[in-house]
Amino acid sequence: MVNDMSSGRTLVHRQQGFTYLALLLAIAVLGIGLAAASEVWVTTARRQKLEQLDWIGAQFTQAIGSYYAASPGSVKVYPQSLEELLEDKRYLTVRRHLRAVYPNPFTGKPDWELIVGSGGRVRGVRARISTDSGVEVREFVHAPV
Repeated sequence: MVNDMSSGRTLVHRQQGFTYLALLLAIAVLGIGLAAASEVWVTTARRQKLEQLDWIGAQFTQAIGSYYAASPGSVKVYPQSLEELLEDKRYLTVRRHLRAVYPNPFTGKPDWELIVGSGGRVRGVRARISTDSGVEVREFVHAPV
């Protein structure tokens, strides 16, 4: 009977060690899974920001084109600043070509570089995006038809 008790304790002690080892293995597998999921999440977030950047760039291009096309008279001009797209005061009533100067999705600030044409007028905007391999530049320029 003493042998049964002592062998029972040894069996329970061995089972506790196995449970601890299984728990460590489960934590390691969970950590690897979370690392893979975080890479997917970062890639998805970057793609969404690029889509937002493209949409905002298209809004700027369309607004600059609208300002250019709405120029009074036969001489077409570009705006002197992005703020002129918000309130075009060349007419008796104010015209709005753009709702807001949208922030860059990568920085959260309206830190656009202006692409200026002849006469120092704004023809487009440029965004610099930092990547793992350096800096990527995206340009959104109005090209009159």
